[in-house]
Amino acid sequence: MKRFFYSFFVFVTLVSVLCLPSCKERPSKVEQRKEEIRRNDCLELAQAQKDWKAADSVATFKALELEDLKKQFVFEKQAKYQTTGYYVLQAYKGSKERFTFFPEVEEGGKLLLVSIDQKRRYSFVEVDLEKEDYTAQLPKGLSEAQKKDVAKCHLLAKTMYDLADALKQKEKMELKVRFYEEKRKKSSPL
Repeated sequence: MKRFFYSFFVFVTLVSVLCLPSCKERPSKVEQRKEEIRRNDCLELAQAQKDWKAADSVATFKALELEDLKKQFVFEKQAKYQTTGYYVLQAYKGSKERFTFFPEVEEGGKLLLVSIDQKRRYSFVEVDLEKEDYTAQLPKGLSEAQKKDVAKCHLLAKTMYDLADALKQKEKMELKVRFYEEKRKKSSPL
């Protein structure tokens, strides 16, 4: 019985040595891992290029939408006193003294709700644009016309916010694409 196992072991060893490629022909584990990393980098590069195109499309669309929306607003900025300008609806253009409430959009994209009390003191509420329901942040007692004005301003502010977000995403993807292209150039044989 021992002789059988011994001869079987010798037979299997001879077959494996003769039939399998030599060690020189087999790729090493390091080479296999390098190839896996190259494949993964190619996939990451393709995904980053796809994401860049998507962000570019969104940014282009939002920029066009923003330009169209801005036509409904007036940009006000007193260069002597203000570092930031504001977009206001046509109805609120000029002096705000005759209003007790008005919405405005900062040129950076913030939506501000301005309330003025009887003593002519101003209070500002910044609306969180990331929340789905901005109406919960509105002061009580607004008329329907004021709510519509806030909705228009919210749309402008949200579009500005989305455009800025798409541009950030586009820049992030540009960096990622550049990183993987440089990595591919360095790792490719000359």
